[in-house]
Amino acid sequence: MVQNISRRGCAVLACAALWLGLYGPAARAGDAADGSGCIELEVNGERIRDYACMSRMLAPPATTATPATTAPMAAEQRVRQPPSALGLANRAATQQRMGTSFGVSTQPQRPAPPPAPVRP
Repeated sequence: MVQNISRRGCAVLACAALWLGLYGPAARAGDAADGSGCIELEVNGERIRDYACMSRMLAPPATTATPATTAPMAAEQRVRQPPSALGLANRAATQQRMGTSFGVSTQPQRPAPPPAPVRP
């Protein structure tokens, strides 16, 4: 079992080395040709990286559309709706619904029930 794992590991490493040997120089040449590669210097045994270049490489590509012309997402549309359209209660509406019992009771104010009709 251990020999299978070590053979498999060696095979994987050999394939990786072969792939890097064949495609590594081409990839590096492509980076150098278009000028998008970052330069790394070594001074007195200390590596100095160009972090500004790395930041540019990691930044998302610039879009040509302006934010004003792009359609808002569904979440943005929902946030911009009035509270009444979302089913949220506000103080004025709750005070109107509860009447004089606002802040006093959990039961809304209701008019007195009409008297029962008199039958002759």
